[in-house]
Amino acid sequence: MSALSPYQITQLAEVCALIVGVAIVWAVYYGGDRAELPGEATIPPPGEVDDATPETSGRSLS
Repeated sequence: MSALSPYQITQLAEVCALIVGVAIVWAVYYGGDRAELPGEATIPPPGEVDDATPETSGRSLS
């Protein structure tokens, strides 16, 4: 026999789901105000030379 009634189990599950939902929303949006949005990227000076070998580590499937 369970120490909790079916109503208490339902309430506990609802509270846990709400807490998990808030945690997920916080994790997604935390620091979002510092994100670089489209159109906000800095434009390099015209005299600056481009990188000859761009950084591509971590982008390969092999």
